[in-house]
Amino acid sequence: MNADRAELEPLPYDGVLSVTVGTAGWLVALIVMLPFHHRLEDDGRLWWIATAATGFGLGLLGILYCIRRRSRLRRAD
Repeated sequence: MNADRAELEPLPYDGVLSVTVGTAGWLVALIVMLPFHHRLEDDGRLWWIATAATGFGLGLLGILYCIRRRSRLRRAD
């Protein structure tokens, strides 16, 4: 590495809103697909529901992670 390069600073944005919006999107997709469970199963696309549920669950973990990160950043300032 070049010694003249300045060290990169982390972005000031905490990401809580972005992850929350994405998580809400997965929840909406899950809710919209649930009434069509049997049709999705007949077409071999039942995995779409599992994908939406997994996206929602991981999104909840992401929200918790981002909130903890935001708290750490605020304490560091």
